Amino acid sequence: MSEGRPERQFPDLLAGEHSRTGSPVDPKALISIRWLALLGQFIALVIVTSVLNFETAFEQALSIILVGVVVNLFQSWRSYRQTRLRRREILLALVFDVIQLAALLYLTGGLLNPFALLFLAPVVVSAAVLDFKSTAMLVIIVIVTATILSQFFLPLPWYQTGLVLPEIYIMGILTALIVSSLFIGFYVWWLAAEARRTNAVLSATQLMLEREQQTTALGALAAAAAHKLGSPLNTISLISHDLPHRLGRETARQNHTDNPDQTITEDIIQLGIEAERCRTILSELSRDSMANTVKQDAARPVSDVIQSQLEQKILSMSGLLELSAGTLDGSAEPSIMPHSQLKYAIETLLDNARDFAFEHIALDIGWTEYEIDISIEDDGPGFSQSILNRLGQPWNSTREGHSGHKGLGMFLAKTLIETLGGRMSVSNGQDRGAIIHIQIPIDNI
Repeated sequence: MSEGRPERQFPDLLAGEHSRTGSPVDPKALISIRWLALLGQFIALVIVTSVLNFETAFEQALSIILVGVVVNLFQSWRSYRQTRLRRREILLALVFDVIQLAALLYLTGGLLNPFALLFLAPVVVSAAVLDFKSTAMLVIIVIVTATILSQFFLPLPWYQTGLVLPEIYIMGILTALIVSSLFIGFYVWWLAAEARRTNAVLSATQLMLEREQQTTALGALAAAAAHKLGSPLNTISLISHDLPHRLGRETARQNHTDNPDQTITEDIIQLGIEAERCRTILSELSRDSMANTVKQDAARPVSDVIQSQLEQKILSMSGLLELSAGTLDGSAEPSIMPHSQLKYAIETLLDNARDFAFEHIALDIGWTEYEIDISIEDDGPGFSQSILNRLGQPWNSTREGHSGHKGLGMFLAKTLIETLGGRMSVSNGQDRGAIIHIQIPIDNI
């Protein structure tokens, strides 16, 4: 049984980086980092030209820094409308940082400038917050720009004093920068990916625990209700059995006739039938609970098990329900143990389909080599978008508060399926009607 595995119950949380459109990074954080970088570039430029008296292209370098200021002001303006940056926007911002730094380095000695190591900063940021594809793209851009700077740059003033570093030293710096970008980028990305996956598993586990707590609470309420209903149902049953005879005698005495009021008598008889039905349901709950504990049933073919468990429901829906069974991949029919969770889940879904279907409900029992595949289709109006958006959540129904409906049926059915390690999806048909699809690994049952 795999109900304890969050990746089975919440696959969307663990689907990987490609399924995410947003980013956990606050845009204001990146803006603040760029302000610090621009301030550092300006201070370094002022110190080099004013204190060290290096002859550099000051005006051109200052213009490049001002371009960075303009871009950061624009992003600051946009941040008031955004709480999270899209990953593409982060990648574009980091690409701009690489190009802006490359332009400054071109004016100040290329890779011979010690600040060339700052090429690694955008790579680290990308590896920490973006996916592998984006980080690989940024690393390629860094390698290309660094390679260009190793050959094309404005020389530093020390060339005038005769200090010329050998070409092999420049190639060594380029190689070190490339290796560092590849190693640091991959290593940081791998650590960040593991951390994100761990957080996703933790979130999925927390959601699973919350759902288990809701199910446990509902189970406790159901048990308490069943216990409390036993005594009044017995009383209702006894009185309803006696009332028709007493009413007949009283009516005959008052009217001096042997023809009692048939309408009232029939209503009372129906009351007794419904009370007996409630007692039967409670006894089934108790019996199935004991069966789950003892597990005395033998494994049988899946179609036989499901049909036998749903026998009463199938008979009650005769003429409306169409039942079919068969393999989906040519594999032999598997044998499973009866599970009350599966029984109650399908019964709940069939009751829901009967409430909305016009003329037809189809229950198809299929199987593959590894899974049991069950689908329920009806020709009703289908699910509204609001119901689909909150699928599997409690108190989710367009009929909530009407005729005793609480919006718990789909929640209970989905939860019961997930306790078997399965999954349930809901959609609407092309023309009309609802489609419910259940898949359960055979090994789990």
